[in-house]
Amino acid sequence: MPRRLVQLIVAASLVRMLVAAVLEFGNDEVYYFLYALDLQPNYFDHPPGVAWLIRIFTFNLLLTDEFFVRLGSILCAAVGTTLVYRLGTALKNEQTGWYAAILYTGNLYTSLLAGTFIIPDSPQVVFWLASVLVMHSILTAPPDQEIPRKNWLLFGLLTGLAILCKVHGIFLWGSLGLYILLYNRGKLKEPGLYLAAAVTALVISPILIWNIQNDFITYRFHSGRVGIEETWIHPDYFIQAVAGQLVYSNPVNAVLILIAAWKLKTMKFLSVDSLRFVLINGLPLVIVVSVMSLTSTMLPHWSGPAMMILSFLAAAYLDEKRTMSGIAHDPRVLRASAYTVGGLILLTLAIIQFYPGTFGSHRKNEFGENDFTLDLNGWSSFSEEFRTWLTEEEKRGAIPAGLPFVSNKWFPGAHIEYYVARPLGRPVVGIGWVRDVHQYAWLNLSRPPLKEGDAALCIVPSNYHMVLHESYYRQFESIELKKVFYQFRSGRMSRYFTVYLMKGYKADDEAHLPPFKPGE
Repeated sequence: MPRRLVQLIVAASLVRMLVAAVLEFGNDEVYYFLYALDLQPNYFDHPPGVAWLIRIFTFNLLLTDEFFVRLGSILCAAVGTTLVYRLGTALKNEQTGWYAAILYTGNLYTSLLAGTFIIPDSPQVVFWLASVLVMHSILTAPPDQEIPRKNWLLFGLLTGLAILCKVHGIFLWGSLGLYILLYNRGKLKEPGLYLAAAVTALVISPILIWNIQNDFITYRFHSGRVGIEETWIHPDYFIQAVAGQLVYSNPVNAVLILIAAWKLKTMKFLSVDSLRFVLINGLPLVIVVSVMSLTSTMLPHWSGPAMMILSFLAAAYLDEKRTMSGIAHDPRVLRASAYTVGGLILLTLAIIQFYPGTFGSHRKNEFGENDFTLDLNGWSSFSEEFRTWLTEEEKRGAIPAGLPFVSNKWFPGAHIEYYVARPLGRPVVGIGWVRDVHQYAWLNLSRPPLKEGDAALCIVPSNYHMVLHESYYRQFESIELKKVFYQFRSGRMSRYFTVYLMKGYKADDEAHLPPFKPGE
């Protein structure tokens, strides 16, 4: 491995480690930690890849602070940088591979979102890149050369593992199939192609089996997220999706990709085969997400892997431009990519840790709402203050000892689980429909159930406002306000936490039960 690549990986990994150690968990991260508590072949929202990654790098949940939970993501980003370098080298030359590695490091999606925070994309990016690298070796082999069976098997395995992280990994097979149909139909005669498909089907079979057992709840949930909301087009959704995809790639990277795409008209900086390969692996997912955004909201990172592949256009273009100009040093714009992501990381850290109060709502009943930084700040300090108070309340008999916690939403339920309930050795019980409690519908099956007349504690952060009589009064006879904890940031209030004592659980009230029993 070239020395400069090692230096890039080490420097980027140190920055990611700092972020991982300093920041508390966001909503999604702390929710995926729930996956690792109960390993399953599939989960309500996603396949199990991220759960296994957390289990491995927390040493089977021995070390569960934020740093170790995120450690797998950081190491995946390091491996991803190496794979990007190798793929860029295979597509054109070593210099293109080096530029691609820098752009990968400057990509907000690959370097921060999936490369520092722990989400299903963290392991998927590695398997995605590895699959594309093997796919390239298969598709670029001479026509008269038989593809080694091991290459086909490896592609089937890696693609299956990518799907085991996130189901849109199936686009990898779509790209391979599209390339073969358009440019290399001779590969249809290769037995290895069908063997690879069988391997992928075998690897992802646990997802299908679990969904058969659970009424295909995963696909019904996701189809609801991306379904058509109205009968007309929403230009604002489309603009948000396109802009989001460009921003997540890093605005500098995005501009370079667009310039490279424009220059294709006049410059030949990739071979025909390499260009076809990059476009077929990059454009389909971007187009699908963008088109679907015309009728419903899309999350920008859904097309992250595709934008990652399209960055090879920019890397190859920069290499060609450097060669034509005869300049020995790397283009300065590459530094701009790295500086931009570094600056955004520092700015985000500063806002999360030091912004005075909240830039969210200042209304009394929803104080801090729409301030995403509060998801990554203040939970640890609240937990310490709450535990001290609860211990005293239980000692004097004001609150029964050992009560569980209840939540009618997976957020903030997962935060309460990790920062409050777990340190106390108590469970969080999800109360509500599956669409609201998500994985808690399954975690409840392995936890002591609430019985008729039981009491429980409920914590409501002000930035997740809820109407109590709509949320809990059907499940409990009485609800008593016990304490309000105020959170401050840089001397100003950012939100508050309200603690309620719920009494008289109504075990026979089916109004809040899931529409089906998980596992049946």
